[in-house]
Amino acid sequence: MAIDAWRALGDHLWQTTLFGIVAAALGLLLRKAPARVRSGIWLAASLKFLVPFSLLIAMGSLLAPTHRANASLEPASLYSVDTFSQPFTYAPGTIAVRMPGALETSSRNVMRWVLIGGTILWLAGMLAVLGAWARAWRRVGAALKSAQLAVGGGELVALRRLEAAIGMERPIPLLLSESALEPGIVGVLKPKLVWPRRISETLSEEQIRAILAHEVAHVQRRDNLAAVLHMVVEAVFWWHPLVWWLGKRMIDERERACDEAVVLLGNAPETYAEAILRACRFSIESPLACVAGISGAELKQRIQRIVAGEPVRVLGRGRRAALGGLGAAAILIPVVFGFVDAPRVSAGLEDQPAAAGRFSFEVATVKPGDQNATQRSLLMLPGKLTVQNMPFKMVIMFAFDAKSDSQISGLPDWVNSATYSIEAKEDAATAAALDKLPRDERTKQVQLMLQALLADRFHLKVSHVAKELPVYALVVVKGGPKLKETPVSAANPAPAPDPLPAPGTPPKLGKGMVFMRPGQVEASEMGMDMLASGILSRMPEVGDRVVVDKTGLTGKYDFTLKWTPENAPAPRTPEADNGTPKDDAPPGLFTALEEQLGLKLEAQKGSVETLVVDSIDRPTPN
Repeated sequence: MAIDAWRALGDHLWQTTLFGIVAAALGLLLRKAPARVRSGIWLAASLKFLVPFSLLIAMGSLLAPTHRANASLEPASLYSVDTFSQPFTYAPGTIAVRMPGALETSSRNVMRWVLIGGTILWLAGMLAVLGAWARAWRRVGAALKSAQLAVGGGELVALRRLEAAIGMERPIPLLLSESALEPGIVGVLKPKLVWPRRISETLSEEQIRAILAHEVAHVQRRDNLAAVLHMVVEAVFWWHPLVWWLGKRMIDERERACDEAVVLLGNAPETYAEAILRACRFSIESPLACVAGISGAELKQRIQRIVAGEPVRVLGRGRRAALGGLGAAAILIPVVFGFVDAPRVSAGLEDQPAAAGRFSFEVATVKPGDQNATQRSLLMLPGKLTVQNMPFKMVIMFAFDAKSDSQISGLPDWVNSATYSIEAKEDAATAAALDKLPRDERTKQVQLMLQALLADRFHLKVSHVAKELPVYALVVVKGGPKLKETPVSAANPAPAPDPLPAPGTPPKLGKGMVFMRPGQVEASEMGMDMLASGILSRMPEVGDRVVVDKTGLTGKYDFTLKWTPENAPAPRTPEADNGTPKDDAPPGLFTALEEQLGLKLEAQKGSVETLVVDSIDRPTPN
């Protein structure tokens, strides 16, 4: 889980860095636009650190409909975008199966300690940043402690006139301080203007009005709120250089935006520039970005721009619309991408109320199974369902047609270890009706009947939850499939299986049958959907991932697949001439699929319907 979290963080940082580069390019293109426009761009780049694209994509995937008609994976239209945008967590190519060994275990231990060390270093850096800000706040607190609310005076009169001129509804409290801290806005929700009392002695009335206009512009722009949000980003991502670069850009542009606002209010540029210089000579710069003052940014450049009287350009309607469109696209594109690109896997989980369908068992016997038994079976025979010594979890998976363990959660510990034998019989009418149904529909009805039996005897209650999980897509390799299609001929039906096969030999496969043993599957008239969801999904090599058919092959096939099971020792035989060991073991499952069937498994993502067990009890006595 820790590794997954760090990988997800890697994706987020990669996406955010790209977003910041795009924002920088956009800011360069708009260098002659009003400063408030660039200020908004830098703020958006900062907030991107707090809003992962994966969150927006997940919102879009939740809006996408879940298809339940069959167990298929919708095509993901932009896997190249996935690979580029999620380089640490997304891998569309085939994933090789490795045999765990001492080297791999050692590597995992090293990675574990690296992650622990990285986490400790990250926390230490964050605490150091917060500690520095806490010390800086003491200076601001000292200024506030000595401040008194102004009830009169030229500064308060000038402030109220300015507020009335620009139409501010809520007056800004004016605090007169004995400290030398520069004039600044303190507070986010209820901002206050802290004014050093003695600074008024060095300024003319026009200069006082200009500085007041600058501070009021900070309040109107909510610069303290933007600064606080970016300080959160700086504390969490203190080690990312882009964060500090964005912080400098935000301060530069907010001060320039306030300068532009002061000039637009009719204040003489020379008077305003002189006021800034006098204020900076008299007072001390604010130690925190969230206390917006009169200084900040590159003072020399600010003064040059103000005195030069550079005109404040106004964006045309078209450019404003284009910027608004870009902002909306930055939010909507990930949402839309999540909607169209989230593959939906219908894993055959039927709603439990449907279990009370048109058919039901007439009588059923439920007994604890023999955990030491070597023979286990689950058979749908004419007129009855027989379960012999089956792990109870597998019984639940069959009832809800779950493809892998990852689709079931909430099971108590006893379910994972308990085995049961169940014999459920149908009445004559039900057996006759089921016998007339196609094989797939008959299986589905038996599963619904078993769900009803589990709800009655085990008090099983479940809920369905869609989760974004890794899946495997079964696809055809470039060279094409290596499968033999089952001949379709009524005159030559597939032979029936021998009732008593010779000891140690597999039975002859009849129509639609499959023979399985560790490392081998022999199938007759099998579709790719059954191979994917019914067989491969249950193999340990796929790591509890649902496997879905993406081959596009609609026929039925006869084939034999042999591989070396996971964790199985590789058999070796000596050669006759010199006794040198020769490795005759078949390859792993992934390689065997490609070499023997012309198929492969691609790692993809999918919204998988999962089963959450809300409650379950041990069975009631018969």
